[in-house]
Amino acid sequence: MIIRNTAVRHGRRQLAAPVARSVLLRHLTTSSTPTATPTTTQAWPEAKTEQPTPPKIFSSKKKQRRDNAFISLSTNTGQEHYGANWTKTHEVGGREMSPKQQFAEFQRVQKTTRSVGTRVERRYVPSELIANPPAPEDVSLELLMASQTHMGHNTSLWNPANARYIYGARQGIHIISLEATAAHLRRAARVVEGVSYRGGLVLFVGNRPGQMEIVTRAAELAGACHLYTKWIPGSITNRDVILKNKGMKVVDGKDQELENFDAFKNTARPLVPDLVVCLNPMENYTLLYECGLANVPTIGIIDTNANPTWVSYTIPANDDSLRSAAIIGGVLGRAGQRGQERRLAQAAAGEVTWQTPPALENQIRKDILAAVSQRKEVMGRMQANLLGFNEEELEILQTEQDGEARSISDAEMVNMLAQAAAEEASENDAPVVDLAAKASEISASLDAAKGDATALESEIAEIRK
Repeated sequence: MIIRNTAVRHGRRQLAAPVARSVLLRHLTTSSTPTATPTTTQAWPEAKTEQPTPPKIFSSKKKQRRDNAFISLSTNTGQEHYGANWTKTHEVGGREMSPKQQFAEFQRVQKTTRSVGTRVERRYVPSELIANPPAPEDVSLELLMASQTHMGHNTSLWNPANARYIYGARQGIHIISLEATAAHLRRAARVVEGVSYRGGLVLFVGNRPGQMEIVTRAAELAGACHLYTKWIPGSITNRDVILKNKGMKVVDGKDQELENFDAFKNTARPLVPDLVVCLNPMENYTLLYECGLANVPTIGIIDTNANPTWVSYTIPANDDSLRSAAIIGGVLGRAGQRGQERRLAQAAAGEVTWQTPPALENQIRKDILAAVSQRKEVMGRMQANLLGFNEEELEILQTEQDGEARSISDAEMVNMLAQAAAEEASENDAPVVDLAAKASEISASLDAAKGDATALESEIAEIRK
């Protein structure tokens, strides 16, 4: 007790330096006569200091595998095996087996025990939601619950504007109403289908880790565009500067590209999407704000902590779950695919469901007028090169070509031409020619000119159509 109290009283100074036993005996004795103490001293055992643990050293392969890892629903990382058991020959069941023999044995056991146990009709495959998403009518409350669309955020992080979408709270977490999610999802699917049916441009946006495959697959189904990287601010409000070098193509009702529109492509403004589908509105406020300035409708997944006024059509659901984002993106992609199929079917029947943009109509009108004027100029040169026409005859042909009404009959025209020919012959002291023969030649020339004018008018009518 005395030794322990001494250590406590003197603290770290007594424990830091070794203390001689003679000193302790001198302090603890009660006798007045000094006692002989040995000359040898013995120090207390020092406390063992903990050795610092060396840092973990990762191999280059493990580090590269860790750096290249990414979140995805289509990759099945649980089936990847690393280690000597799958690369070298080792003992299995009392005998040495190579990797090939191990795999053959695994297939044999699997084939033998395939019929044993419970038969599961519907099993969850992560990549199935991306490769084969359901249609809007196939969405059920069970599917939404299995996709974790009902899981909200902590009750302390909620936005009061989402109170109408919240079913309740459990263990401090808000629960989103699945009925509201299903109803809003079907409404958004009808919007996407209508825009695709009218030939509109739909943009799918999702730039969280793991959403790249979701937006690309949805855009592939709907024949739309996708964005899985950061939104460039000003791509809508300042598109003339940011997107001036982007490509553009002009298509017909059957989505076949049209040629001879290079002048329009070089002068036209960059396109603006007709509908934007955003899977994570919390990180894309700039995009949604620009869409609001440009009057572009938007569809977004609204969690309990988001602001529902940021988008035009809300889908109350969990935006943190990849499975929830995959089911919503796949349903909207299927809706866009259905709209595209309807539009192409009617286009094949001769009915176009979309209207040509005003800028393209003006360009087509200018091209038609330029083609007509060029054709008129060519035909005028061809008629001017004909022999046997004087200035008066060329004037008559020019007035007929321009379409101006003139109250001159054919007989009067023939007489005028014959009289002009006679005057020209008398001025040149040439022998008098037969007026009847000259009139017949002139009438034949006029008939040929009329035929050319009729053919020209028919070609112009076809161009205008």
